[in-house]
Amino acid sequence: MIKTCTLFILIVFWATLSCEKMPYSSSDHIAWADSVAERATNLMDGKDAAVSLHYLDSAYQALPNPGLGDLWKKYNVKASYYKHYDHNLVKRRMYVDSMLAILEKAKTAYRNEYAHSLYALANLLEEEKKYNQAFKQYYDGRNFSKGILDNCSMSDFTSALGVIRYRQEQYRQAIPYFKQAYDEVASCSNPIFQYGFIQRQSVLNSIALCFEKSGRPDSAVVYYNRALHFIKASLNQYPHKRDFITTARAVVEGNLGGAYAKLNQFQEAEAHLLTNIRLNDRPGFSIEDAQTGKIKLARLYINHNRLPKAKPLLDRLGADLASGRGKSISHGAIWENWYQLKGLYYDKAGDIAGAYRFSTKYHAYRDSLDRLDAGLKKVDMDQVLREHEQKYRLSMLEKSGELKTSYVIGLSVFLAMALCLIFVIWLFYHRSRTNVRNLTELNSQMQRTLSALENSQRENARLMKIVAHDLRNPIGAMSSMAEMMLDDDNRGDDDREFLKLIKDSGNNSLELVNNLMHMDGSSKEHFKREEVNLADLVQQCADMLAHRAAQKQQQIRLQLKPAVLRLNYEKMWRVVSNLLSNAIKFSPVGSVIDLSIETGPKWVQLSVRDNGIGIPPEVGDKIFDVFTESKRKGTAGEESFGLGLSITKQIVEAHAGKISFESVPNQGTTFRIRLPAE
Repeated sequence: MIKTCTLFILIVFWATLSCEKMPYSSSDHIAWADSVAERATNLMDGKDAAVSLHYLDSAYQALPNPGLGDLWKKYNVKASYYKHYDHNLVKRRMYVDSMLAILEKAKTAYRNEYAHSLYALANLLEEEKKYNQAFKQYYDGRNFSKGILDNCSMSDFTSALGVIRYRQEQYRQAIPYFKQAYDEVASCSNPIFQYGFIQRQSVLNSIALCFEKSGRPDSAVVYYNRALHFIKASLNQYPHKRDFITTARAVVEGNLGGAYAKLNQFQEAEAHLLTNIRLNDRPGFSIEDAQTGKIKLARLYINHNRLPKAKPLLDRLGADLASGRGKSISHGAIWENWYQLKGLYYDKAGDIAGAYRFSTKYHAYRDSLDRLDAGLKKVDMDQVLREHEQKYRLSMLEKSGELKTSYVIGLSVFLAMALCLIFVIWLFYHRSRTNVRNLTELNSQMQRTLSALENSQRENARLMKIVAHDLRNPIGAMSSMAEMMLDDDNRGDDDREFLKLIKDSGNNSLELVNNLMHMDGSSKEHFKREEVNLADLVQQCADMLAHRAAQKQQQIRLQLKPAVLRLNYEKMWRVVSNLLSNAIKFSPVGSVIDLSIETGPKWVQLSVRDNGIGIPPEVGDKIFDVFTESKRKGTAGEESFGLGLSITKQIVEAHAGKISFESVPNQGTTFRIRLPAE
């Protein structure tokens, strides 16, 4: 029987309790969010796990202004639900992405939470069978932890690499990872429950699992007992976590019973398995682990010819599984073992037909699970990690080279300034000699300065083209990969929608890069037009920026009439993106942004209306100037560079259109773009 249910249980609790690790900002409600997250996690073990999500949403609706830490905990619990109870990769991806997005600009304040978000993304990629990306994410997360975190978070990623080895059935190779993880967590300075208890007993249990799986049950018993002794000693240290500690103890009791069964020690095995079932087979505890304990106990009875005890145990377990109680990601594996044991029971009872029927179902389940893990087992993790290690070292060398280059440039500038100073002194020294010579030298200096400026301008243009050229390959690769994935007919509609957004975004970015590479005054050559449904373009842009609006709890409302025009798609997409980004940036939290398209006989008008800070009357049309001085910060402190509206106006006028605005300070702004219908 696969024992990874132990790891799943511990990861769920780790996800909900790891939020204790950092001092949050003043806007967070730490104790409240911890209580809600723990309650929601406990509800997942009930008969209807989805009740936990209803409870979570209801609780957060009563909280008017949740902080970043509060929101992170909510998304984390939901991601855990879609991992362990409703195996929905699309929804899980949505919440994992949200965990990363809300902390993108707050990595320093929420370092441990960000590290855990990287871990969650790596784990998701692994289940999406994107193994190379998953290993890279684990590796990058570990490097992130090396730079700014202590050994606590390091142990998370080390343990994750051990879990991969375990899933690849490389049990002996997994043991060093788990032992290293234990050394790291034992030496970390963070005294919280996650690292003071959860991680330590989890790693000890994982080491024992590896010994048991590799055919060394005697060594497994040693580590199980070590974990059990540690758990029992922790009850007095964490009295407020008694239920969780009891659950962890029950998990190890069940694993220890399985190890004693392999050593053919019936009484010890039965005692520990009965303890496991007694502790975990109740609401609020790990019901699925208790079901696994029943599987082990039934196997023990069958192997020792105690069929009268095995039959009622298997019958009750079958009814329990059919009811869906405690269902999670390992539910199928428990069914598989139940079918196998029913077949063994009927075989020993002399019922050949019954044995054949259940044996057939068992092998069908077994083949299905083997196909799920086939891709992971074929991946050479050592080779992948070596490649990422080489890439990491190369990036470090590149950064070192860039730093040295900066030093050389700085020294060169200093020397140039010193030479200029000497030159100026020399000029003043000789000024008294003749005015003609002075004027001649001054003219020569001006010529040199002009030449230097021209050279600098050419160099800047050259560097910009180099940067644009270097961006082509990664952006093109992104678009190509998305297009290849779209060719897979087996993908769901939600996946295809996200992949299409990635593809379109990549194509738009590639067009921008192409424009940068042709900044030589001949931009008209690249101003290609095509028939574009402006409503579809606005819809796609709104979808791309919906996440940014959601970060400020804003709503984007669309009233779009179909309007097909001949446009340059990328440039008009930039216009809509600039206006919508500004509306999000300068609007308060919880406000509404309206986008509408109206049509007339000879014109089409796009309007973007917000309820933001508005534009002062004295600024006027200066907002359309290049490098305008009227730029202001957004309502959440977002930076503004004063280029967006200037570019927007140029693009609109290049389409023979007009842009205008109406604004009232602190009451909002409406931008209108009118384009010719033909």
